[in-house]
Amino acid sequence: MRLECPNCSEIFNISEELILTEQQPIRIPCPECEGQLKLRLRSIAPKAVREEAPAAAQEKQMPQSVSRPRLLPDRVGSLSLRSRILRNLIQLPPMPNIILKAQEIVADPSSSLKDLANVIEADPGLVARVMTLANSAYFGVSTMVSSIQHASVLLGQKTLGQIITLSASATLLSQRLEGYGMKPEDLWLHSLAASFGAKYIAAKRRPNLVDDAFMAGLLHDTGKILLDPYISENQKVFEALLGDGGRTFLQAEKEVLGFDHAEIMYRASRFWRFPEGLGTAIRYHHAPSLSDENALAYIVHLADILAEWAGFGTGKDRNPCPMDEEALTFLDLQEEELEPLLKAITESVQKIAQEFKGN
Repeated sequence: MRLECPNCSEIFNISEELILTEQQPIRIPCPECEGQLKLRLRSIAPKAVREEAPAAAQEKQMPQSVSRPRLLPDRVGSLSLRSRILRNLIQLPPMPNIILKAQEIVADPSSSLKDLANVIEADPGLVARVMTLANSAYFGVSTMVSSIQHASVLLGQKTLGQIITLSASATLLSQRLEGYGMKPEDLWLHSLAASFGAKYIAAKRRPNLVDDAFMAGLLHDTGKILLDPYISENQKVFEALLGDGGRTFLQAEKEVLGFDHAEIMYRASRFWRFPEGLGTAIRYHHAPSLSDENALAYIVHLADILAEWAGFGTGKDRNPCPMDEEALTFLDLQEEELEPLLKAITESVQKIAQEFKGN
């Protein structure tokens, strides 16, 4: 479907997967100016309705009598690449819907164990992975789990929700990232480590955020999957920037592509309709002090650091981002508490990874 942004007049092809199942008017962020496109599904073709654009987008608009400034030659290429990456967000494959559906059910106090079990029973492959994890040493059940319904009773709704999230995300996160120099298991193991770290940190200091922390930790670096093709095609530029060791990979992403993997994942999360709090935590997981005191951002930030310290999935980035100076103070943690967290993270990842290797 062709759609024109009423704020910047750019024309985009919108994937029908984004709108076919919607019953209410939906809002899609314009990848060019970040204004909002609102679609009303009627018997005729959907029409874009103008909504208020962000201040940055309003400043971009100019009277027709004023010509736009010419771009300097050394900026044309980078802006063109940035625009291409943003446009391609519209063609994103859907995030496994089961992940968000499971989280919605867990967060709904009126839902039942049967509701959660029902969402996966139509997918035999997912059922098999869930059953394998439910019977794993990590979850330590005393009797053999024989069905999804049985698992829901033995493990409880929240634990089953975490197992579903782990199982559904395994394929998504088990990809080779050539640009980042990561083998298929690297991102998966790093994401596992961050998810367990976030879960344990939240359990100690923000118990109400345990489930959100687990999911945010698991998906925090998914933006690397989105940026990897562009990093690969600009490999020599990245090598030149990183050669002297004075930049982190994150800084090089920003310099070459116009944004880093955390920001691109935040933008993607809006297309995938993540809860805003989850998207914000992912966006600022390298700089939580910019998140307006978002506790989830601080939790994922520290979990990401601990995952790196534990040796899970650094890839080519030999100069990782430092810990935010405010992180431990904000979370009311002491340095001596980090060593037990590292041990718990490592043991948890090893147990879960062993189960996946066996299947």
